[in-house]
Amino acid sequence: MARLLSLLFEVTELFDMQTRPELLLVQKTMVVVEGVARTLDPEFDMWSASEPVVSTWIERHLGPAGQLEHAADSVGALGRLMGELPRLAERAERLSAEFDRMGEKGLRLDPETIDMIGRSEAHAARWGRVALWVIAVVAIIVGLWLVF
Repeated sequence: MARLLSLLFEVTELFDMQTRPELLLVQKTMVVVEGVARTLDPEFDMWSASEPVVSTWIERHLGPAGQLEHAADSVGALGRLMGELPRLAERAERLSAEFDRMGEKGLRLDPETIDMIGRSEAHAARWGRVALWVIAVVAIIVGLWLVF
């Protein structure tokens, strides 16, 4: 595993590629597992031990069965999208009409929105006034202190 990891780094450096963090974590985990296994059994071969699991995964996900399953999932997703198209088209038409109306008549705000904006601005202005009064009081105190 350590040799494989070194080879991976050499290839990524040679082609000026970035290594994905997930791949680094898998490689690091495999190096640790191999190290622990070799501590317990110096003759341990990581490749032969992992071959059944890896080949089953490859057959399942990358082989013909996996490709067929992926294609079926894609067809299902496409079917769901086709089912949603009328609703999406209606929504797009509604939004387009609303934008056209706003372009003709301008943007209209809800009275509640205007009230919330006013309260927010008043709150901000209030703290600004408090800060000015604090600065004025500090300036007066410093001025008096310098005079006396």
